[in-house]
Amino acid sequence: MRICLFTDSFLPYISGVSSAVLNQANELARRGHEVSIFHPRPKDRTANDNVPGLDSSVSVLSLPVSIPIRKIPKLRFALPLFIYTYRRLRKQPPDLIHVHTEFGCGLEGMLLGRWKKVPVIGTFHTFFAEPDYLKQLNIPNWSFTRTAMWKWSVTFFNRCSHIVSPSKSVRDHLVERGLSTEATVLSNGIERVKIRPAEEIAEFRKSMGIDGFAFIYIGRISPEKSIPVALEAFKRVLATDSSVKFVIVGNGPDDEAIDQKVAELGIQSAVIRTGRVERSRLMAENYPLLGDVFVTASKTENQPVSMLEAMAFGLPMVAPRAKGIPELIDHGDNGLLFEPDDVKGMADAMHQFMTDKEVLARQSAAATRLAQTHDIQEIGDLLEGIYQGAINAHGKK
Repeated sequence: MRICLFTDSFLPYISGVSSAVLNQANELARRGHEVSIFHPRPKDRTANDNVPGLDSSVSVLSLPVSIPIRKIPKLRFALPLFIYTYRRLRKQPPDLIHVHTEFGCGLEGMLLGRWKKVPVIGTFHTFFAEPDYLKQLNIPNWSFTRTAMWKWSVTFFNRCSHIVSPSKSVRDHLVERGLSTEATVLSNGIERVKIRPAEEIAEFRKSMGIDGFAFIYIGRISPEKSIPVALEAFKRVLATDSSVKFVIVGNGPDDEAIDQKVAELGIQSAVIRTGRVERSRLMAENYPLLGDVFVTASKTENQPVSMLEAMAFGLPMVAPRAKGIPELIDHGDNGLLFEPDDVKGMADAMHQFMTDKEVLARQSAAATRLAQTHDIQEIGDLLEGIYQGAINAHGKK
C-alpha cells in the first residue's frame, strides 16, 4: 500500500503523537508499504533531513507554510494550501490517507483524500477542548469555545472512513458528542525496548546523582501536565526519606514556572532536571531507568506513549484516575491510581512503592507484561487490517 500520514505534531516537536506517528510509520515501512509523512515545515528547515530513529525508506515532507504556537516551543500548525501536496500526490496517488490531527495538516489530508477518492483514516489523540490546552493555544476557556472545539473534532472525524481511538475513553467522548463513524480502539503501539546491562544503568544513575530510590516523569513541561501537583506530592515523600530523587525529563513552556515551584518548595537538591532529550537517545540510553517508578499528575491523557514505554522498561505507574489512564493502569496490579489533583493521595501511592519492595517488584513485572500487549508488531497487524478493510469498502461505493 502507498500510505500518507498527515500530522501537525512531528519531530523536532516531541510528543506522544510524534512518537506514535514515528512508530507506526516504521512498522508499516518494515512490512513493505510505501509511507510518507506530511507535517508542518519547522523553523529550522533542515531539522527533518535526517529524522533519528525513522526508517530510511519513509519520506518526510514538510508543508511549506506553517505558523508557530507561541506558548508551545517547536510546535507549528500548517496552513492548508494544498498546492505542494497536490503536486506530490498527483505523481504518486496514495491508496490511503491517515490523519493524526484535525487541524492544519489533518484538514489538508482530509480534503486531499476526497480529491483523490481514497479512504481517510483518523486518529483522535488530544483533548484540545480541555481548559489547559485552550490556554496553550491562546483560545479563551469559555463554554462556547469548548463546545465549538468538540463540535469541530466530531464533524471532522465524521468525515473519515474509519476512526482509530487509542483509548475507550476517547471513543466514548466522541460518541457522546455525535460521532457516527465506526471507531476501533487500538493502541498507539510502542517499539520493543533494548535494556542495557544492569551495571551500565547503575553507573548512569550514579552519574546523574541518583544513589537510591527515584521517581521519574518524562514528557512535556506544560500546564496541562499538572507537574506542580507531582512536585507537592514529592515534597511529602521527601520528608520521609531525604535520599529520594525526582527526575524530570523534558522541556516546554512551563520550564521557568516549574523551576520557580521547585525553589518555592525548597526541594532543589532532590529534583533532577535533564531538559530536552531526543527520543532516539532517550530510548537507546534507557532514560526511563533513571527512575524506579513513573509518576504523572496529568488529567488530560489519552494514551501516553511515554507511560507505555516506561512500563516496557518495567516501571510501575502512579497516575490520576482520569481520561484514558485507568485503561492502562489496573490499580494495585501495574500501578496505583489517585483522584485528580489529590496531592496526599499521590504522595501516599509514591510512598507505598518506595517502602514496599514486594509491591514494587510485583507491579514492575505486571507493567512489563502489559507493555508487551502494546507491541508495535501486533498493532501493525491490526492497523493493516483496518487499512485494507477501508480500501475494500471504499472500492465498493
